Amino acid sequence: MKKCLQLSVLPLLLSAVLFCSCKDDNPGNPNPIVDASVQDAKVTIDQANKRIDVLFYEYNPLSAVEITFKFVDGAYLYTPLMKNPATLDLSNAKYGSTIVVQTGDDLVYYDVYGAVDYPIMGMVATADDGTIEGRVVFDQSTREITVEFNYVIDPTKVDCSFTLSPEGGKLIGLTNPCVLDMSKDQTIKAESNKSGGEVTYKLKAVQSADVSIVPDGWEKVSGYTMPSHMALYKTNMLYENEAYVLVADKRAKFSVLSNGYKFLTTLPEFYQQDPTAAVIINGSATDDMIVVDGQVVNQGRQTSTTGFGVTKTGTVLIGDKFKVEWDKVKQNDSTAHYAMYAVQTLIEKGTKQDNLDAETKDARAAIGVTSRGYYVFFVCQKYTSPGITVEQQRDIMADWACYYAVGLQGGSGSCMLVGGQRTIYSSKTDASTGLTDKDYYKPVGCVGVLK
Repeated sequence: MKKCLQLSVLPLLLSAVLFCSCKDDNPGNPNPIVDASVQDAKVTIDQANKRIDVLFYEYNPLSAVEITFKFVDGAYLYTPLMKNPATLDLSNAKYGSTIVVQTGDDLVYYDVYGAVDYPIMGMVATADDGTIEGRVVFDQSTREITVEFNYVIDPTKVDCSFTLSPEGGKLIGLTNPCVLDMSKDQTIKAESNKSGGEVTYKLKAVQSADVSIVPDGWEKVSGYTMPSHMALYKTNMLYENEAYVLVADKRAKFSVLSNGYKFLTTLPEFYQQDPTAAVIINGSATDDMIVVDGQVVNQGRQTSTTGFGVTKTGTVLIGDKFKVEWDKVKQNDSTAHYAMYAVQTLIEKGTKQDNLDAETKDARAAIGVTSRGYYVFFVCQKYTSPGITVEQQRDIMADWACYYAVGLQGGSGSCMLVGGQRTIYSSKTDASTGLTDKDYYKPVGCVGVLK
């Protein structure tokens, strides 16, 4: 029995011997870099996070930084090129450069970052209570700071947080963080222990993203209630007509309200049904396609039509080739969650469409989207003016940088409410008196809604 036990232990002993022989003979040192130096710079090594920071005290492009390493015995630079000193490109502030050190049988990775000590080394600018972050560009050679927002924002209230020099950097006359009016140019003053005195930066004025697409002759309108991601514009110089454009960035959500074609409803009545609707624009007053919350409320008279809508995930569907089935509406392979009929395509993929009516003038309404995904809602009245043609409407939507645009039903039904308030007046004329009833609202089968 004893002999059998001894024999059964032998395989275990052999396995242990083999396992031990497979282990690293020399695991190396987990912190193989003892020191590092760069001429005219301060080098800090964070062994716990395997990070090396190189800080210069005067301008350096950081594209070719020569750094000399001191290693523990037996360790050496494995990459780059097994050279010491090594020349590293540290110009990418986000990713830096990676080096690899051979120590024993192990490889140890370090991330190396470079920076130049300026009183202000970085900045974060946000709008709408921190929900929207701007793109900040520093030009330290000219001391200019530029901030760009790709959303509709209020530039008078921008939250700013500054990264200051680790060598005693501080702002002069400002707290950090702070709220700045960036609708106009600002000067920011700062200093550090190494700056040699006060340094002045120019913070250039910020524009809301919608401003970049506003054509000449249009002015921003106040007095309407709407979310911060929307802006309303007006002109009185559109071929002698009054017109409004509502611009909303990608945070806006499009939907459709309808009580069915058999129960036509005015825009104020639709607003009473949903007071959260920031913007309401007229749909069709005739028997046409309507999709609400994935349900085909009205199939309309055609199996293929022009329209505007969105999928369940918010992807915009616009233009021709809306296929109407009894239980769903599709454009190509996308199913509409909300959709409404449109009369014709005005712009497709940035190209103006031809063969549009260039003679008949009337009140008009249209919906478009820009290449950035902004919504553009347009209405033009014919209350005390001649109105515009479809061709002119197309050109206006192109002026507003629409990549796609469709025209909605025009005439007396053209209307848009913003925060429940009317923009243009109706063009309906009383046949008995010949007078235009500006308080008239034409009932429609559906409306487009933005929130």
